[in-house]
This record gives sequence, C-alpha cells and structure tokens, in this order.
Amino acid sequence: MNRRNHRLARFLFVPILLLALCRCTGEDATPETLFRDDFDTSNGQWGVGQFDKFERGYDREEYFIDLYAPDWLAWASPGLQFDDVVVEVDAYLAPESSDGHFGVLCRYVDEQNFYYFAVSPNGYYGIFLIHEGIPEVLTGQDQRMAQSSLVQTEGLSKVRAVCYQSQLSLYVNGELIETVLDDTLVRGDVGLGVGSGPEGNVRAYFDNFVVTKS
Repeated sequence: MNRRNHRLARFLFVPILLLALCRCTGEDATPETLFRDDFDTSNGQWGVGQFDKFERGYDREEYFIDLYAPDWLAWASPGLQFDDVVVEVDAYLAPESSDGHFGVLCRYVDEQNFYYFAVSPNGYYGIFLIHEGIPEVLTGQDQRMAQSSLVQTEGLSKVRAVCYQSQLSLYVNGELIETVLDDTLVRGDVGLGVGSGPEGNVRAYFDNFVVTKS
C-alpha cells in the first residue's frame, strides 16, 4: 500500500470505528423487558374477585380495580421478584368515579411493605412508602400528595416508575414529575394500585403493563 492509500485507509477507519461504537451503544441502550401484559386475557397471575371493600378483574381487554370503601388502597400484583426496574402502564379512571388516584407498585414485599407511585385526575401525585403498614409520602409536604401542572387532569395517563437503587422517579406521559431517595426496600414484586378519597367509589382501568430492567 502506498503512502497516499495508507493515509486514506486511516481516514476511513475512524468513522467506521465510530459507527460500530454507535451501533453497539444503541443495542446496549435497549432496555431488557422482564414482564409484559396487555390484559387481553386472564393469565392467572393477577388477582380476580369481589371482596368487601373492592373488586378486581378483567373487562374489555383491560384490568380494573373497583374500590367501594372510602379512604382505602387496593392493589394487585403478578407474583414476581425484581430489584432495579422500570414499571409502566396506561391507566384512567372511569367517568363515574369519585375523587381518587391510581398508579403502579415496585418492591412489593408484602401488604405491609412496598412503594406506590400515584397520580390523580385533578393533577396531584405522590410517591408513597408503606413500611411495616405505616404509609409515608416521600413527595410533597405534610403527608399529602403534591400538585403539578405536568400531571394530566383527564383521560388516559401513561404512568412510569423508575426504581433504581435508592432513587425513585415518577413520570407521567413522558414527563419527569419528581425524584426522591429512599433505601428502605431493595427488592420485591411489581403491581397496580388504586386509592379512594372520602367518598369511595373509584374504578380505574389499566392496559399495556410493562416491566423493564432499570
């Protein structure tokens, strides 16, 4: 190879190497899907049944949780175990529902210990830690849900929770709402949650539930 061709070869090698690196980076950046459910049919992993304070099941190829009781929280989980994950779902309240909230769970250990990421149609949100049965709001002040103009006030909302080490982040429709730090829980199940206000009567629908590696 003469000197001119040698220089040309070296010149071409650099962009080719950069292109290869970009392709590798793009592949590595693709999140690994750990669990997915579109709720078209019952797979036996989610709870179904009617109870004193709530009902949960499948309706019109969606999963629902219907709360009768006031000031109550009900949830469902598929019975899995993860540590660092991203949990995402499409959700909305039924038109006849009273004031309430809905969202996703991560690091669910048992009914006394889990994280709950919640949003409400009137623009409020919260990241909750339930530890030994005692709820604590990690966002906002005075143990109340905070308000944000980024939280959609009606219609379908895409709720996403990022649970990475001690960092807990809530996204709504692709917008970061808030990030908090808490290392109380490190591993557990994922799930869906619905909470009611003083009037009870809250029904939420869920679709396109996806869990990816964080």
